[in-house]
Amino acid sequence: MTTAPQAPARKPGEADPIVQLAILVGIIALSLNVGFYFLSDAYFDDRVKRLGAQELTRLSGARIDFAIFTIVIGAGVIAAALRPRQVAFGVAVIAGIASLIAVPFAAGIGLVLATMLLLVAATFEILVWLSAKRRSRAAWAYLSSLCVVYGVVLFFGAPKVRGLVGVGLWIALIAPGLLWVAAGALRRIRDDFKSPAA
Repeated sequence: MTTAPQAPARKPGEADPIVQLAILVGIIALSLNVGFYFLSDAYFDDRVKRLGAQELTRLSGARIDFAIFTIVIGAGVIAAALRPRQVAFGVAVIAGIASLIAVPFAAGIGLVLATMLLLVAATFEILVWLSAKRRSRAAWAYLSSLCVVYGVVLFFGAPKVRGLVGVGLWIALIAPGLLWVAAGALRRIRDDFKSPAA
């Protein structure tokens, strides 16, 4: 049974890298939200001129959705730095379960989409089991790739998801963001999979 490598001891007065990361993520999230606040003003002013005053009712909702998006993804990045293994496999398991839950709803759209979601759900769960329990390097690599690719698919599919689920665009973008965080967390634990599985 292998034990996780211990983090090197910090010298007295040396800053905690997790605290530094949390501060950096906080600054980036705050800067993005300030920028989005002003850019959304310009965007919705243009929409009001073209589509009417009712567009202003969507402005505060878009700002709140963006704030939720940056907080969730920022928290995911910090959690992945603290507990990369748990974040990587946890997000993958949740992605598989969410895909399975979406199957009956997707069946109303088309059999191909429902079948693909079922395959993706099964693939996520099998790969998590093989990589987490059996330490299979091939499963780890495939799981990393699946997180990236599924994130790309959901990124470009976010407008469709938004329409089907009835959430804001930024809320729909949380799923691909977390999948990319999981892919980064999987990369951080790559040393656990140095030797090929027997």
